[in-house]
Amino acid sequence: MNDSGIAVLQAFLTQPLPWLALLLALSAAFLMGFARSGLGTGGFVVSPLMVFALGPSDGLAVVAVLMLPAALLGVWQHRGEGERRLLQPLVLGMVLGTALGGLALWALVSGGDLNLVHRRMEVLVALLSLLYVALVAGRNAIARAGGGGGPACPTGLLLVGSGVGISQTVANSGSPLLTVFFLRHQVPRSRFVAAQLVALLVQNLLKLIPLISLGILHLGNAGSALLLIPVTVIGNLSGQRFYRGASERLFFLCYQVLLLIGFAVSVALIVGRSRILALL
Repeated sequence: MNDSGIAVLQAFLTQPLPWLALLLALSAAFLMGFARSGLGTGGFVVSPLMVFALGPSDGLAVVAVLMLPAALLGVWQHRGEGERRLLQPLVLGMVLGTALGGLALWALVSGGDLNLVHRRMEVLVALLSLLYVALVAGRNAIARAGGGGGPACPTGLLLVGSGVGISQTVANSGSPLLTVFFLRHQVPRSRFVAAQLVALLVQNLLKLIPLISLGILHLGNAGSALLLIPVTVIGNLSGQRFYRGASERLFFLCYQVLLLIGFAVSVALIVGRSRILALL
């Protein structure tokens, strides 16, 4: 294998167990396409799974790249369904949130030795994923609390978009905030999935700026991500079929399965990726 081929595979070959890294990365890539297309979300499980597979820096970078084709295909699938009333404040919020998230990411990676930085990133990804697991698990109670929410207002959309922008930039997850927000304000799935996908596509493009500037995303791990894109496309096509045929009950049952996976992997990251890999 020539040097360029080795560079592309570096994110896998440098792991303690390359075969396990590849298996988990393939699973995460498939789930990225499936969840983004079929559920309009997925970062809360894909991000910790890829971080566990490849480590925090490469894992975040690879997921950031994979989110682009997943989002593009999802937007194409739901083209014409997004509502301007929902989209405008959401996109504005995500622009603001991405800028704030870039500053937070800089603060996270700028101090301490490399092992400490990686440990901080692992724990942050895990804690945010656990937060979103809890939010989606309690989505019905949250939606009904205080008699439920009224129609979604621009200020609320701006605030939730900002929160998602921050979280997506530092951890590649945050869309459950949107899901719970839309459920609370009684926005049906047919309306919120399209708006969610368009807003997330904009955010996914914007967050490449801080990731590249901080050296988290580079040619090596970007090349590894390109190898996984066909798997994400297959997952996307599977997610499209699921979305068309799934009932509301099956839709949220699938969400719950992803919650369990996200919970398990996030707990593993908190325990410590290196500790668990040392036992295998």
